[in-house]
Amino acid sequence: MKNILIITAHPTGYNLSKGIAELWKEEKERQGYGVEIIDLYKDKALPFLSFETQKDLALLSDAQTYYQDKITQADELVFVYPFWWGSVPAILKNFLDTVLLSGFAFRYGSNGRPEGLLKGKSLRVFSTSGAPTFLYCLNGIRRANKKIWKQTIAGFCGMDFEGYHLYGGMDTKSKKVEKMFASIKKLANS
Repeated sequence: MKNILIITAHPTGYNLSKGIAELWKEEKERQGYGVEIIDLYKDKALPFLSFETQKDLALLSDAQTYYQDKITQADELVFVYPFWWGSVPAILKNFLDTVLLSGFAFRYGSNGRPEGLLKGKSLRVFSTSGAPTFLYCLNGIRRANKKIWKQTIAGFCGMDFEGYHLYGGMDTKSKKVEKMFASIKKLANS
């Protein structure tokens, strides 16, 4: 059975990130997958990355070990978050910085090149924004963020990249939300 780990990063209890995560979970469980949702605001708190020497990075907190174990057990990682200030929320950036460490997610080979250690896993991203999607397309931010997830995170760690989905112009009272959920449901079943 394929295991999917959904990682959400939204500070409120009622939000589109949670709705997307729950929909993806429901559709994938219906297909026989094992699915777990982690809410970075409610699950184990990660200390902010702080170190003086590279050796300090080897001293993992309980939260880092917990999240690395969850990633190890997963076949697919799905990140769901609001798109703020052209990037991910700080809590998600901290997760990436403190969990996807050298020796766990990647290492440098004898030739000095990075080698991904999370081979066999895939990564998918869902993000929402109040601003219209076309603004992010016009100014290149959507393309830049997709490239970061595809090359700098998934590729660097050896994961297959399944897609970056940015839904702009979102408002919980909008009919666009219904269309977004229909699109995600279709994607989950394709």
